[in-house]
Amino acid sequence: MTEKEALQDLLIASKFLLIMYNQFGLECSNKTIRDMFNRHHSAVSKDNYEIFTLMKDRGLYPIMEADETEINTAIEMHTQMQEELYKKG
Repeated sequence: MTEKEALQDLLIASKFLLIMYNQFGLECSNKTIRDMFNRHHSAVSKDNYEIFTLMKDRGLYPIMEADETEINTAIEMHTQMQEELYKKG
């Protein structure tokens, strides 16, 4: 197994854990357990970003850099979507 394959496996596993911890936390009625799932989600999210950064820095996860205009457009779009959700709620 190559380094890239091992890191890809770790990244995929951490994504799966993030999905599961998020779902469990959202569906949990016990605050103590819900908080535990949220803590685990935060820890795995940090690990996930570290794996991604390691892969990116080693050229194993190529990305396309966005310019500032694209970033600002994405932020504005998501901000508007969030505001619309709050208006309806």
